[in-house]
Amino acid sequence: MELTPAGAAFLRDARMLLGELDGAVATARRIDAGQTGRLRINFVGSALLSIVPGAVERFRRARPGVELELRERATVDQMRAVRAGAADVGLVRPPIDDAGGLRVQTVLRERTVAALPARHPLAALRRVPLRRLAAEPLVLFPREQAPGFHDLLIGALGGAPQVIQYAPEMLTIIGLVAAGTGVSLVPASVNRLALDGVTYRPVAGAPLSELVAITRAGDHAALAAAFVSEASASAAAS
Repeated sequence: MELTPAGAAFLRDARMLLGELDGAVATARRIDAGQTGRLRINFVGSALLSIVPGAVERFRRARPGVELELRERATVDQMRAVRAGAADVGLVRPPIDDAGGLRVQTVLRERTVAALPARHPLAALRRVPLRRLAAEPLVLFPREQAPGFHDLLIGALGGAPQVIQYAPEMLTIIGLVAAGTGVSLVPASVNRLALDGVTYRPVAGAPLSELVAITRAGDHAALAAAFVSEASASAAAS
């Protein structure tokens, strides 16, 4: 017995389909194991100065087959994107007013420091009293970007500091401080922005600046969980 031409064509196509099916199954298993796929990561600008570079490096080294999509966004925009499924992981500054639909995991705690013009009188102190900083004109990010973190800093300064200038980007804030526009309260990792004309000092009584990872509640995606783990490890290493 031998195959007819039609049977031979059918066998060839069947073998091809079975091979593609095996490949699809293998790909699905790699995605489920967190070894391939695409991961969309959002972060606040200050996180780029702390754990994002280390976390991305560690993640790429462990999972070279995963495509990373990185985007800087304000806290409120990240929360909206993660809830809507437009992002897989967000790195934001708490407190978070409404965490509904989100899983929140702390990955970093760091000091909050004063960013001061280099020739400012407070720059001569080793540690700045919070009450003296509260009396200075302040440069800060707009409240709508991260309401919880904004209110935390304003509350620490007595609730009614004089905000002389709002700026959406951390680099702009530090640039304005260097130019003598005012002073600011920033996470300690921001001191990596060593611009001429600005200095950083510890602040007595200032709250900690935290960074948390947000993912969709009930979503147990292996890639997102793996990146959050690498972010925590990067924070611990630094």
